[in-house]
Amino acid sequence: MIPTLDTPHSYIARNTLAVVLISPDEQRRRALAAAFERQQATITGELGGYPSYNNLAKVTETGCDVVVVDLDGDPDVALDLVETVCGNTAVTVMAYSQRRDPDVLVRCMHAGAREFLTEPLTDAVLAEAVIRASARRLEVAGRKRVDGRMLVFWGAKGGVGVSTVAANFAIALRRNSGSEIVLVDLHPDLGDLAVSLGLSPKFTVSDALLNSDRLDQDFVATLLTDHTSGVRVLAAPDEYRVDSAVTEGGLGRLLHVLRGAYPYVVIDAGPSLGPAADLLFQSADVIYLVAQADIAALHNAQRMILRMRDAHRLDLVLNRSDSRRIEIDDDQVEKALGVPVKWRVPNDFQSAHRSHNTATPLALGNSPISRALDKMAREACGKPARPAGKKWMGLFD
Repeated sequence: MIPTLDTPHSYIARNTLAVVLISPDEQRRRALAAAFERQQATITGELGGYPSYNNLAKVTETGCDVVVVDLDGDPDVALDLVETVCGNTAVTVMAYSQRRDPDVLVRCMHAGAREFLTEPLTDAVLAEAVIRASARRLEVAGRKRVDGRMLVFWGAKGGVGVSTVAANFAIALRRNSGSEIVLVDLHPDLGDLAVSLGLSPKFTVSDALLNSDRLDQDFVATLLTDHTSGVRVLAAPDEYRVDSAVTEGGLGRLLHVLRGAYPYVVIDAGPSLGPAADLLFQSADVIYLVAQADIAALHNAQRMILRMRDAHRLDLVLNRSDSRRIEIDDDQVEKALGVPVKWRVPNDFQSAHRSHNTATPLALGNSPISRALDKMAREACGKPARPAGKKWMGLFD
C-alpha cells in the first residue's frame, strides 16, 4: 500500500519514520521533536550544530528516513548541508525556517529538499509531509539498488595517460566481470574519452551536474552513451569552457545514483577536480593514481598521496613503463612516494598511437598494454590472475 493524503494515521503508526533533527537552537529542536512525535515518528538523533561530512555520514548511516535541517542558524551552511545529504543518501530532507522566503524556498528545492516547513508548523501540514515521506520510503525500498564499486583513476599530472588507462581498464573490466560498467569522464573542460572511443554523445556529465535536482536512475540512464564493448559512457563536454558544475552536492548525488544502479563505476578524474575531489576520494573503493617515472609526475604524486592519506585504498600505477630505459627505478619511486608500485602499464607507443587514431580500444586487442590492464581488471572484479603461459585470446578469451 502506498500512502496518500487520505491514508489513515494508523497506517503511519505501523510504519514509523525515523527522524534526525539538525538545529543550533535547542528550543526549536524540542518543538520539532514534539511535533514529529505527535505524528508517531521516532526521533533517532538530534544535532545542535551543522555537522561535517564525516559526522554527517555517521548520522545518516543509522537508517534514518528523514533529516530535518533548520536553515535559520546559518542559511548558506544549512543549504550546503541539505545538498550534501540529498547527494549522498536516499533519505527525505525537510528544510525548516521561521519564515517563508521565496528565494530560500527555490534554493532548497534546487538543493534537493523534499519539504519546506515554516512556522507556525501545524499538525495538519506536518502530517501531510510525513505521509509523503512514508510514500517515498516505500518507493525507494521497492527499487532494486546495487551496491556498486567506485574505481577512480587520478592523474599525477596532465599527459600521463590517465584517460587511456581508465577507458581501457573499463573495457577489460566489462569483459572479465560480465557486469554493467559505467565510465565517467569528470574533466569539466575538454575531456577526450568520447573521442578516443569513437563516440558522439548527445549528453554529457555537465547535463547531469547542472540538473542535480532531477538526478535519479532513469534520468542518468538517458545521459549515457553505449560503446560497442558494452561499457556505458558519461562523457565530458565537447566544447571548451571552465565549468563550475562540479560541486560537492551535485557530484555526490550523481555518484550515489550511479553506485545504486551499476555494479562498477569507473571514473576518469583527470589531474584535478578542485574542492569536489575530497568527496570523490572518500567515496572511492579504489583510487588508481596514474604516474610516470619522471620528476614532475612523482613530485605531484607525492603531494597527492599526502592529500589522500584517509582514502580507503590507493594503487599506484606506473604508466608507460619501459624496463630498457630506467632512469628512476622502483626502489627510488617507492622511497620517494612511500607506497609500492602496484601496477605497471608498458610503454607501447605504436599500439597506443594506432588506438587513438582509429578509436579502437587497446583492451580489445592483444598487446603488452592490454595484458597489463587485464590483470588490473581481474583483480578489481575478484578473479584470479591468469595462469602463467596461458594463451591470450584477446576479446574472445
